[in-house]
Amino acid sequence: MYIGIIFVSIVTLLKTSISSRILAVVPIPSYSHQIFYRPLWLELARRGHQITLLTTDPMDDPPRSVQQINWNFAYDVRHKKHDITRGLQENEFNFPKILDLYQSLLNDLVDEELTHPDVQILLKNETEHFDLLIVEYFSPVMFGFAEHFKCPYITISSLEILNSYYHSLGIPNHPVLYPGVLMPFEWDLSFGERCLSTWFFLYELYRHLIYGNAKENDIARKHFGQNLPPLDEIVQNVSMVFVNTNHVFNTRPLGPGIIRIGGGFHLVEQKRLPEDIEAFLNDTKHGAIYFSLGTNVRSHHLRGNFLKVLIETFQELPYQILWKFEVSLPQTSENVKVVKWAPQQDVLRHKNVKLFITQCGAQSMEESIFSGVPLLSIPFVNDQRMNAQTIEKHGLGLVIDKSTVTKDILKAHIIEIMTNSRQVKTISRPYRIYLKKNLVSERG
Repeated sequence: MYIGIIFVSIVTLLKTSISSRILAVVPIPSYSHQIFYRPLWLELARRGHQITLLTTDPMDDPPRSVQQINWNFAYDVRHKKHDITRGLQENEFNFPKILDLYQSLLNDLVDEELTHPDVQILLKNETEHFDLLIVEYFSPVMFGFAEHFKCPYITISSLEILNSYYHSLGIPNHPVLYPGVLMPFEWDLSFGERCLSTWFFLYELYRHLIYGNAKENDIARKHFGQNLPPLDEIVQNVSMVFVNTNHVFNTRPLGPGIIRIGGGFHLVEQKRLPEDIEAFLNDTKHGAIYFSLGTNVRSHHLRGNFLKVLIETFQELPYQILWKFEVSLPQTSENVKVVKWAPQQDVLRHKNVKLFITQCGAQSMEESIFSGVPLLSIPFVNDQRMNAQTIEKHGLGLVIDKSTVTKDILKAHIIEIMTNSRQVKTISRPYRIYLKKNLVSERG
């Protein structure tokens, strides 16, 4: 009996000794970002690591080894102080203005998040320690946790990162070969596009050195102490960078510390659809369309004429259309079902869904390709324009411009894709095989 107790005690001690204390910091109030990282937190917890997670979207029923600090108030900061989506739409080709909008939002976000009482307790606890920091890359202010706790750190991103960050890490970064993620193009650049890409890259660097860096250092020292080294020095100490790109669509040369985690990182096993959605998708002879603009573009941001074009076009189509829309739309036709939320991965895997109309965010793009569903892209902000170009280039869908689209154009694009949707399954098959290898099960 005593031998058994001793054996169990030794095994318990060994298991404890190989587990790590990990601080995970994800400051961006965007559900699509947050949901992308969850498989990583759950897998680390499953392997016995202790995680303190600072997040804007806490998990409802996390494992016992995951402690969460709730930053959900950051959504109010984003929507009330910075109507970022509308601002980006109004300045979608004014790239300096876009950077200004991002920088202002990030500075306010991280300042208020670090002021949170639970974070202050964490920072002031002199006995607290962590073996590793995993931090979303967007604001270097959060890298201050690594210096505060004297631990190595990994940055992680749910989409491609800015060229200025690649530059700071010493990664080959020619703006003509590798345009920045905010650029509306990604290949076969014209002379004018090459000039624009080069100018924007130089502006990124100039703005960071002259404006952004000073403000970020002030915020970081406010919360982590006046002895904090310059953030540029802390940036150089990063151990690894996890970025959501993949070898199929992204050919940028990377250093040994830059790890691509794109290609199904967030995909989960299929689940049964809600009864009302499943019944709606089953009830069609001509196929179904799923329409969603993701979690960052709000439906009330759709401009009047564009919304009118969408509604009138859908009324004339023979297809069932499942439309994720945050508010009611009483003027829609019988072939349109409006829902405030839908389990996107499961919807796209329904046998009758033949088209995904999307803003073309990184996760939506991968989910659609994995399901063999072609895309009609309506890019709005961030990396969506570049993703849309990638989709069209590889024959996986088409792109429309929301500012110039007419009912005839939209209808023609939809019918063209619905008529030729089978070819997408053939084109995307190698990539779908690659994605399937990364398919994960949700673990609690």
